[in-house]
Amino acid sequence: MAEQISENTSDNFPHFKSDQRRRGSHSVACKCSNPQWFAPKTYRRLPGEMGHAMSRLVMKDKRTGKMVLRQRMSRHPYFVRLREAAGRKRDFRPEKQALYDATWVLVIQRADLATSVVTFNGSKLANDLSPKDADGKVIPETRVEPCRLSRLFEEWERFGLIERPNLEWDPVEKYWMPRHIVLTDMFWQLCGVDMDKFYVQRNERIEAEAQGIIEAGTHDSVRAARKRWYENMRMATLLKRREKAVKEKRRKKLGKLPLDERRTAMASWLIRTLPNHELMNTDADTFDRLVWQSLNQLELGLGYEPVPPDIVH
Repeated sequence: MAEQISENTSDNFPHFKSDQRRRGSHSVACKCSNPQWFAPKTYRRLPGEMGHAMSRLVMKDKRTGKMVLRQRMSRHPYFVRLREAAGRKRDFRPEKQALYDATWVLVIQRADLATSVVTFNGSKLANDLSPKDADGKVIPETRVEPCRLSRLFEEWERFGLIERPNLEWDPVEKYWMPRHIVLTDMFWQLCGVDMDKFYVQRNERIEAEAQGIIEAGTHDSVRAARKRWYENMRMATLLKRREKAVKEKRRKKLGKLPLDERRTAMASWLIRTLPNHELMNTDADTFDRLVWQSLNQLELGLGYEPVPPDIVH
């Protein structure tokens, strides 16, 4: 009877298929548990209220002479009050607290006064937060991964600290345009700045940079300035990518030729592209140096030898 009950009971449970999945032996802890960033000594003090915000966050330790945090923004009551609204149930872990504090200081330093746009993308911000070796290069074993910043900015957006514009796809080069963030007024209020003074300084910068903006100082002016900044950055990115693609195409084409043919092809290309007034004022020696300089920029100078073509029988 007991055997029959056990058999009937086992039939009620689903039979899971055995596979080769197993938990890996690698560590799941973040590489850099305590990221830090302070402005180098060569950096000038930020103007106006932005400099005041930075002074509230960092200070110089008189005993050691190093910059330390005066205020940890991850401990602000704002994050406790809006914790559930932002989709969190618990407090930040120590690693997340350190990332909050270091990133907060960094984005203030990188932000534009007129538009509050942080012009550096996530990868460059992650490299700035990562520890460096003696040569100033990022240590791969203790690097801050960009995915951590991506999750951080998603959380900041839920807290109302930043805005993130929609991603745009470049259909020609098959790349996503660089994504940037915009610091909101709530971000600056948490820094303790005088918002009235901050608005005045921001509007003065907009008036100095804008051309033909009407009603400077209104919300529409800030939106127009940000839109103009995005458009300029988008065009600059497209031009740079086009130039890089054309340069790589020219390099592949010339790389198949011997050195003499490379010089001739580059000279012909310079004749077609240089303005007439520059060609008229360029003598033979200067033009020859220009040819060699163009080849060296493509890494096709004397140190390059073309690969012999495959012989098909």
